Amino acid sequence: MPSVLVTGASRGIGLAITRHLSSHGWDVYATARSDADLRELGTLPGVHPVPLDITNRDAVARLPEYLPPMLDAVVNNAGIIVQGPVEATSVEDLSRQLDVNVTSQIAVTQAVLPLIRRARGRVVFMSSVSGLITLPGTGAYSASKYAVESLADALRMELRPWGISVSLIEPGPIRTDMWGDALVDYDRMTSQLSPEHRELYAAHLVGTRKLLGRMQKLAGDPKKVVAAVNRALTSRHPRRRYRTDTLSRVQLALTAVTPAAINDAVLAAATTAS
Repeated sequence: MPSVLVTGASRGIGLAITRHLSSHGWDVYATARSDADLRELGTLPGVHPVPLDITNRDAVARLPEYLPPMLDAVVNNAGIIVQGPVEATSVEDLSRQLDVNVTSQIAVTQAVLPLIRRARGRVVFMSSVSGLITLPGTGAYSASKYAVESLADALRMELRPWGISVSLIEPGPIRTDMWGDALVDYDRMTSQLSPEHRELYAAHLVGTRKLLGRMQKLAGDPKKVVAAVNRALTSRHPRRRYRTDTLSRVQLALTAVTPAAINDAVLAAATTAS
């Protein structure tokens, strides 16, 4: 029975991945922070709840104590989104964004790599189309995903001698509770801006909120992301990158052939109220 560690397994994509692998005979070591979430995960067949805050370095160092001596895969899924203009993003929020989405994911990977090496296993990172294209107001989040893309590329080449594959999953907007709460989170961010920044970025804030509403309606099926993760874990020759929706593929293709000045103008206009 193959074994996998899934971080951020209590909600959204992480929970969907955990349920899918559970139903397909995997031993799933699923991390969550709250006792209630851990109890809920424990009701799924073959799921072993693991209490973990991935930003707690001591807890991450003890992670192998909860895992089998050989681990077939890790799916680095835990993450957060910090929204807002770069000028108005506090250094503390930026640090938290990078810690959760980048540094802590690498810490988890480092902690379990000896177990994965024994199994000639696999490493999967949940990236995003935002790791390839940056919109106004997504600077902190996109920076974290760009960093994950780079680190995963380095890891993939460095781990070749042991036959360990490293794959990136690059979804666009997905119908999960995170995207369902996007407008609530955005309004909370806006309310916490200084009066000066709210005035300076008023047109941008209104335009971005409208764009978020449209993107919610276009959000893709989470089953496609789960299917991509499944392929990364089970394919004989897993891909380096999995893109999960047509909208993102078209967006990436267009930005690749369009001059940067035009891309900037179009994306800026899309997030600015007229």
